[in-house]
Amino acid sequence: MKQRNGNTTTAGPSARLAGAAMAVGVLLPLLAGNGAAWAQQPAAPAPVAAPTPTAAAVVNAKAIERLNAMGAHLRSLKAFTVNADVTVEEVLDSGQKVENALTVEIAARMPDKLRVSTTSAERNRKVYYDGKSVTIFGQKLGYYGSFHAPATIAQTVDVAAKKYGLEVPLADLFLMGTDKFDTKSITEAIYVGPQMIGGVLCDQLAFRQPGVDWQICIERGKTPLPRKLVVTGTDGDAAQPVRRSILTWKAGTAPEAAAFTFVPPKGATRIAVKEVAK
Repeated sequence: MKQRNGNTTTAGPSARLAGAAMAVGVLLPLLAGNGAAWAQQPAAPAPVAAPTPTAAAVVNAKAIERLNAMGAHLRSLKAFTVNADVTVEEVLDSGQKVENALTVEIAARMPDKLRVSTTSAERNRKVYYDGKSVTIFGQKLGYYGSFHAPATIAQTVDVAAKKYGLEVPLADLFLMGTDKFDTKSITEAIYVGPQMIGGVLCDQLAFRQPGVDWQICIERGKTPLPRKLVVTGTDGDAAQPVRRSILTWKAGTAPEAAAFTFVPPKGATRIAVKEVAK
């Protein structure tokens, strides 16, 4: 799991963990008083409590098993459509926290058809993958560009990120349950408790990996689908964005194959898609 920018999910083939207690320094209050006797004697220095030790990292095997079972279920789906309501909490220079909202719709037919629509107040972007090429279309600007792509969705989201700097939103949905989703780097895994997400009873798990803390709520029962994701970067600046995604699923449902091929609308302009600098 990787922390994503405004264009996404956070992706990469990994999973991260949250749940350790934070160390807190506690100061005993200073006493105050009145009277001559108090003035004549120096006050004893207030004792300072030792910092609370950080809780030892815990890797709950059941949490890892639950995560792997969810990944296996996702890989069993031949088609799906998922809608995500995403909020990104950011910290201004003043320290004020603000949220930005966007929606994401992902339609997929395994193994080689994908369409992703990302909509916010300022941007409307669509990504099409038809098994041969990827096309990015900026609908408000009217520009589009394409590049050759590998034979599967999982390979394509990896190449798109590494070679072209294109972060596909919620790309981990296509990596969970594969060897590209790195559970070995998880340093903490805990079961938080039950949660009700959109009327669906879920189990909340929290994970920590180098550079990212993340949480996931997985539906209980025979269809262990992810219903909520929370991702927080932990590298560098402490005021990193927090991304929250609420997912609504239509498992087994996706458009027909033709809907994954981009057809330029009238007036659209083609531009080159360049590889990122190495």
